[in-house]
Amino acid sequence: MKLLSSVSLTACLFLLLACATTQNKRITQNEALFNTYTPTERKLIRMGEVAVGFDQDQVRMALGDPSRETTVDTAAGKAVVWEYREINPSLGLSVGGGIGTRGSGVGVGTGVGVSPNRTNLLKRIVFDRQTGEVSKVESYK
Repeated sequence: MKLLSSVSLTACLFLLLACATTQNKRITQNEALFNTYTPTERKLIRMGEVAVGFDQDQVRMALGDPSRETTVDTAAGKAVVWEYREINPSLGLSVGGGIGTRGSGVGVGTGVGVSPNRTNLLKRIVFDRQTGEVSKVESYK
């Protein structure tokens, strides 16, 4: 049981480090643009946060590419919505066996599947279509 907890903890730490590295990589790849932002904007981007008034480049630097992009009708007109989702993979394990007249056998199989229905919505970023800036940030979870 302790081994399983250690493995889980190690996997979580690895994922956190991978996310931080990816975010730093996005900033480094766009360093000239990043340096034009205000100190407050740069701080938010480093923290992986988004604020009303950010443009699409700033959101992409802070959060990466969206999981899904849609256009919706609002009272003010059409708006572009970026969704950021967390994938919940499903894991299956099956064991089978058989005995025949010429021998016996046992088989084990595993599988990992991902379904669009097995995702959690983390953030929705709504962009004003006219200005191209964030008009609303919705966080979930």
